[in-house]
Amino acid sequence: MVEEKSTDQFGQNGSVLKASLNGKLEYLNDLQNSIESGNDLHVYQLINNQRYLDQFSGDDIASSSTETYDFSLAEDLTAELSHHLSYKLIDFLGKEYPFFYYHEYELGQFDIYFGNWWDHRLFGKLDVINVAFEFNEEEYDKLAQSFRLEANNQQVNAPQMHHLADDTERLNQLVAEQDQRDVQKRQLQDQLRDYDNKSAMPWESARVKEEKQELENQLQSLLNLDQQAADASKQIKKNETEILKLSKEETILGFERQSIKQIFGSFEDFTKSNDQLYQKYLRSLGDNTDEKDQVNAND
Repeated sequence: MVEEKSTDQFGQNGSVLKASLNGKLEYLNDLQNSIESGNDLHVYQLINNQRYLDQFSGDDIASSSTETYDFSLAEDLTAELSHHLSYKLIDFLGKEYPFFYYHEYELGQFDIYFGNWWDHRLFGKLDVINVAFEFNEEEYDKLAQSFRLEANNQQVNAPQMHHLADDTERLNQLVAEQDQRDVQKRQLQDQLRDYDNKSAMPWESARVKEEKQELENQLQSLLNLDQQAADASKQIKKNETEILKLSKEETILGFERQSIKQIFGSFEDFTKSNDQLYQKYLRSLGDNTDEKDQVNAND
């Protein structure tokens, strides 16, 4: 017979369960109250408390609370929270980055456009929850390269535009040389007919065959150039269209560089500001007396 234990080793389970449930309810109530009161600063703390404390350790906007917040309880509401938090964030960004424009294409999902000029570029996405830019890597690298090349009075698309211009010049030359090729083709065709009309001695047949093949190769090469010349107008138009597109892109890159220099002075300072965006924005919320008081009250 198994001896019955006088104490239940899981006897504390009920109190642990109750405390855990109370903690979750308190978290959700805290989140709800912060949203209803417009306390975005504390909402961000509830979303990622560790990041918040890492950024503001020892700062006057950091709370002294050691609570562990579990955002997974509200993670299925990320889109709704992103939409709610976007109002103050985009208002802040409008002052710090006046050249960026935002489009909410889906609840809580935001595209970033650089500039409000014609043909402005889709530059990436805004991550409201994490207060971060997610720039399109290709577009961002192109802008960074544009800044580097500007120092030497160079352009990103210059090599490609020069290549297209050279190709257009080559095609125009092919068209201009059509009459010259026609004369060469007639001469080659006459020579080939001569080879066909005369018989060669047996010991000459290999040499004659080789010479005739060389003439045929030359004739085929001229025919290939004729075909390129026939298609030249279509290709020239394509080249001109592509050069215009690249030229417009250079103009847009110029607008973007000027916008960044007017606000930040340099691309390096622009990059540094992007890296510090979370801290800068939450600090701006903390500078709001009402929100600071609300954080202290919630804690």
